[in-house]
Amino acid sequence: MDPDRTYDPPLADAAPVLTACEEIGTALAEAGCDLVVYSSEAQFVEDRVVTGYVAHGDLPPGSVQVRPPYGEAETDFPMLAERPEVFDVRYEAGENWETSFYRSLREVDGVVLLGGGRSTLITGMVCLAFGVPMATVPRFGGAGRTVWDTMNRTPHHATADEVSAMGAEWGAGSALRLVRLLLVQGERRDEQQREESRSQRRAAWRSGFGIAFGLLLLCVGLAMIPLAYALKASAFVNLTSLVVGALATGTSGAITRNAFDRGEHWARTAALGMSAGAVSFLLFVSAQLAASPEILTGEGARRLLFFVLTVGFVSGFTFDALYGRLKQADPQAPPSVPLPTSPPPGGANGG
Repeated sequence: MDPDRTYDPPLADAAPVLTACEEIGTALAEAGCDLVVYSSEAQFVEDRVVTGYVAHGDLPPGSVQVRPPYGEAETDFPMLAERPEVFDVRYEAGENWETSFYRSLREVDGVVLLGGGRSTLITGMVCLAFGVPMATVPRFGGAGRTVWDTMNRTPHHATADEVSAMGAEWGAGSALRLVRLLLVQGERRDEQQREESRSQRRAAWRSGFGIAFGLLLLCVGLAMIPLAYALKASAFVNLTSLVVGALATGTSGAITRNAFDRGEHWARTAALGMSAGAVSFLLFVSAQLAASPEILTGEGARRLLFFVLTVGFVSGFTFDALYGRLKQADPQAPPSVPLPTSPPPGGANGG
């Protein structure tokens, strides 16, 4: 809030702005928030915010985290000499405050914006893009007003009513209201992150269950081999082992392939794999029956089981990809058929 600079929109009077900064610092201290500040130069708002913050009274050690660039001299914040335990000075690599400032945006739980120029505008856009809770005071002009205008048009953790409340005239209790709006956004973001974490755990559980189910079906399909050899050969035993084996391995193959795609929607893929296993079984066995009509009643069906299990698994593993290709095909496109060419009348020389 440098009076020697030109801001767009212009800044409001300096006196109420500086008082508001101290009120915001006091409200943050009352809410139990820590501060991250960067410079105590007079043109920045941190100096006044820290003044109101430290004036609150008892504060935990290290409540005010100062992140100046290495070698920066402007760290003479109010009460730093009298209450050094409240301050935690962490020098950052680099020669300007922008380096440490933008790096710290990944770590903070909220940002308060008022006044400012291009850096403040960039900060607001970063917060909107990455979902950092933010409270801005448009009443004082500067880039804070531009950020507030953008918040009205961009989805964020703040509701439309909360954004509107930030634009109210500054008066008694405005700082407490501003901090309360900031904390509500933080709670909303934390709940959203918890819900996303729960969704990820549920998705991981479903994926793990699907993979375990696919392995179980693969074991069921393979178990048809010793079962067929253990029982007396008959058409019923042979046909049952072939059908169960094809369906089980086809479903297992589809679930195995789905595991490569994060394991989501495995039940739908399992149904497609079972269908593929059934179709492959019918095609393969019908071809064998055409060549050997008595194969299902003899010992040959047991040897046929090895091929059916393999064909079923491969069919289930590749059916989903084939189904996707079929869906992408244009059924209205006419087939491209080359027309036969004929030599001109009279031979190659035209007569």
